[in-house]
Amino acid sequence: MLCSIATHLALILTLLVTVVRPADSWMTTYQSNFQLACPAGQTVRRLESFFGVGQYDRVWNMSCSILPNWVDLSSCEWSGAQNNYNEVLIFQCPSDYIVTGIASTYDRSKLDRIWSFQCCNPQDYVTHECMYTSFINTYGDVMNYRVPNDHVLRGVESIYDQNRRDRLYKFDICKLAPVDFNNHVIVG
Repeated sequence: MLCSIATHLALILTLLVTVVRPADSWMTTYQSNFQLACPAGQTVRRLESFFGVGQYDRVWNMSCSILPNWVDLSSCEWSGAQNNYNEVLIFQCPSDYIVTGIASTYDRSKLDRIWSFQCCNPQDYVTHECMYTSFINTYGDVMNYRVPNDHVLRGVESIYDQNRRDRLYKFDICKLAPVDFNNHVIVG
């Protein structure tokens, strides 16, 4: 019985430490502009955010990973602003490009963000079997999304709620497949 109680307390403590993170453990700060980009040759692997109720904003973490088979990323470009404040965001990198960075500008009068994305081309690879996730977060709640190991991030969709002053996020993810010298996809 004591072991079971200790196990439950340890689990609760772990969840609290995971969910209630100190403000200084985030890569961004509330109501500030930011730009996060993966190191050369890496793509976005995880996006985390925490909504500050009194801030009407989220703080963010992003982690990156090297692509399988040491895929070379080239032709990287930033998209420029992809949404208007308080409106829907629908963004996809150009054909066969993947997300390697995110940037955002916050407006205190609008209590919202506009978003830009860095997209890179995985040389000699194409995106395929793409799909949207369901919405990852709920309003005012923690978001913690990890792109599956066999996928890459291609896009983001987000809707804004005027009353809650927060956004829901879902992600466009794809698999990568190499192409041969004749530009035929090699799957398998």
